[in-house]
Amino acid sequence: MTGTLGTPGTLARSLAPLPEESLPGFLLRLAHRLNRTPARIAVLTGLAPYRLGHTVKLPAHLLVALRPESAARFAATTRLTPDEVQALGLRPRQVAYPPIADAGERQDGRFGSNVWAFTAASRFCPPCLAGDGTAVQDAHGGSWRLPWHLPVVFACTRHQRLLEHLCPRCRRPLNVSVQGRAALILHPTGHVLHPGQCRNHAPDAGTRKPRPVCGADLTSAAPGMGAIPDTDLGVLLDLQSRLWTRLASPTAAEPLFFPDLIAASQLITISWPAAVDELSLPQLQVDALDEHIHAVRRRTADRPHGDNGRIVIGPPPAAAACASLLAFSERLITHPDPAGARDAVQTLARRAVERDRTRFAGIVRRGQISLPLARALAVQRGGFHATAGVGTSAALRVPTRTCRFTAQEIPQLLPAATYERHLAPFTTRLTVASRNNARLVRRAATLKLAEMTGGGTLADGARLLGIPRGHALSGLQQLRLRTAGEHAWQQFLLGLDTIAAELDDQEDRIDYQRRRTTLEDWIIPPAHWAYLADGLPGLDATPGLRTCASVLVWTQVTEGEHLFSPLVRDRGWGRQLPGGPDLVHELTYLTGARRGDKARLLTRLAAYTQQTAAWCDSGIRADDQGATP
Repeated sequence: MTGTLGTPGTLARSLAPLPEESLPGFLLRLAHRLNRTPARIAVLTGLAPYRLGHTVKLPAHLLVALRPESAARFAATTRLTPDEVQALGLRPRQVAYPPIADAGERQDGRFGSNVWAFTAASRFCPPCLAGDGTAVQDAHGGSWRLPWHLPVVFACTRHQRLLEHLCPRCRRPLNVSVQGRAALILHPTGHVLHPGQCRNHAPDAGTRKPRPVCGADLTSAAPGMGAIPDTDLGVLLDLQSRLWTRLASPTAAEPLFFPDLIAASQLITISWPAAVDELSLPQLQVDALDEHIHAVRRRTADRPHGDNGRIVIGPPPAAAACASLLAFSERLITHPDPAGARDAVQTLARRAVERDRTRFAGIVRRGQISLPLARALAVQRGGFHATAGVGTSAALRVPTRTCRFTAQEIPQLLPAATYERHLAPFTTRLTVASRNNARLVRRAATLKLAEMTGGGTLADGARLLGIPRGHALSGLQQLRLRTAGEHAWQQFLLGLDTIAAELDDQEDRIDYQRRRTTLEDWIIPPAHWAYLADGLPGLDATPGLRTCASVLVWTQVTEGEHLFSPLVRDRGWGRQLPGGPDLVHELTYLTGARRGDKARLLTRLAAYTQQTAAWCDSGIRADDQGATP
């Protein structure tokens, strides 16, 4: 290292990093200034170990971040600050661009992989590489900018042009070998080149040792490279400006914008060309993307599990194709009409499932997406989250609406007054006349409200509301069979949207879950029953009437179904009272009483029900009250 080092461990000369410069770009400029190969600089700065007779390898994951000990040595050797070294890598940008979090070396020593995190084969802007006219950039070239490695960066807004991705002479990507292996710097040993020269092997290199490099000047694009009509270019540059804004100042309001953008791009790619009609796409952009997608399909035709086992399809390397894909994806996830967006996503999802079920399922499993996109992707059957098949992942069974009310504020049966206002007209259109219709509609309504606010499956909602799964499923099936077509079912769903809006606006919503919990093992206390039955000798002739009255109070306090009362559900009595008449018969007779002692009992129970509800809401158990209600 004689002549290269000043003080031990410190290079005699170094460079100040240029704005937004990448680690490989800095190494190339530093190697050029010191007239050393990038491999030699990597060894001197601790990026690669020196092993006699072995080729120095610089893995692409170093672009994300260096290990702490490597970063410290690199900073000391190059006379950079720790912050300057950190800024040469992508890791600080993972807040703005979340896919980076899945790439590079993790804390446990393993290496993450995400084809949308970065591309080792950097795109580039020839005028930027030519430099800005300062002495240092005239000598060693301009900045190989770190953002060029991000798939969502495809244009230079300063020079108003798309980025290049191929060498103008050898027509191959940079930093990727002929075998497809990526590196931080390709062929770092044996060649001292200007940073703006191509390091690919020359197309006619053959098997000669050492193999000559291409060496083409990347600062001048070949004729026609990057050419695009001004109108289309303006649209894509505007998109790049919007993406730049998000990368430069990520907002907490949309932390999942880029994961959504990538998921939408996957959906468009898999379902192609379905998006052409759904989004009314410009023909020039369609042509640019169409060529890429057909190339991907040809390459993966015999690989059912994707490229090298990857399910996720990587971004198009060409700037024009990538820009077009991102433009279509942005339109899909920022659609001004939520209903229109859902319809478009659902159409593309159905086509994607038909074409490639495995990759469609990977859209959900492999990345976190926002609630609106998950709602749009979720498969629904009969108005509820489906539980089986492609597109039914738990990651998609999200709340189907942004609600201010919670699942705890939903009863087992929709209150009768609410039902009459909004869903009674739907019930009259059912094709089978039955006295159970209103109950089936009221139960289905609360199950749908539970899904709106809590997500999950129909069975999840039933469990939360205390409704047996079998009753929930069979009741909904009966209701669907009695519904006259999809238009009638949409009337049911529209009514529920109105009900949900009303619940959002209520300030004194009832915690029905609290009431159900408070009355879980409750029965009218003996002292209370004595008070309620006082002076009503006609009640003595009905065995189990206290239990029957307790069930009635429970149903009214919780807005529940009598068959799901804990007295009936957990004690194994079924419909039959112990030593007494049929429960349903007795409840029907009691609630229909118009005169006599049972009618007077009903009047007393109405007041007692209000007191019991107040006790539940106050957190005091009803049987902890005094001797009389």
